[in-house]
Amino acid sequence: MRLNNKVAVITGSGSGMGRAAALRFAAEGAAVVLADVNDTALDEVCAEIDSAGGKAVSFRADVSSAADVEAMVKAAEDSFGGVDVLYNNAGYWRYAVDGYQVGETDAPSPLLTEDMWDRTIDINLKGTYLGARFGIPALRRRGGGVIINCSSVAAFRVGHGASDAYTAAKGGVLALTRSLAVEHAPENIRVNCIVPGPIATPLVERMPAEDRDAFAKYVPLGRWGTAEDIANMALFLASDESSFCTGQTFIVDGGYLAL
Repeated sequence: MRLNNKVAVITGSGSGMGRAAALRFAAEGAAVVLADVNDTALDEVCAEIDSAGGKAVSFRADVSSAADVEAMVKAAEDSFGGVDVLYNNAGYWRYAVDGYQVGETDAPSPLLTEDMWDRTIDINLKGTYLGARFGIPALRRRGGGVIINCSSVAAFRVGHGASDAYTAAKGGVLALTRSLAVEHAPENIRVNCIVPGPIATPLVERMPAEDRDAFAKYVPLGRWGTAEDIANMALFLASDESSFCTGQTFIVDGGYLAL
């Protein structure tokens, strides 16, 4: 019960890493506010937490919308009395299974269109900013708390056919994390960033099996990570066990960046 009596808001919690974190946080005693654009997925995760004896409410929110994020935080305070943990997990990367197509995927420039740039930056980077903008006042009202942001190994390692918008957005999340951590440390608000490596999420399942197998060879531990691997790190950062950690980057990649 490491999060007993805590209230956690998790964006992108309808599936993948967000879903795994929501289930883990609830099992550790947190009241969880689930936020996603997929109502059906939210209802399923909420029902799973309820059936296990946990506490959760769902709220449909597009993290690129200031009105949605503000309402999401208000819903958490109205439902559970405040916010102790904000996990900015929601992300977006339009993976091209059949090769890069102009206007359809986050591609290398000049194939990358302005619309796709805007959408990728808005969800990944602006969404993190909006979470902080509306989440920090709620954390202040509780006397402090935790923000967890989500970046990617793409911010560190760029390969052939790099996705320019995604790489730029996730690099920005790292910088924003450091800035927020320094600014708000005097208010007892800790801000850290998780950097997932190759993680087997529903998005990855769209990749051809041979591509997934080939990529695993670049991971020293020899496998894709799981959403639960990331949830374990998020739990550590949300709990008092990480009370002296702020402004830091926590890489969970099976050794991928060590090569």
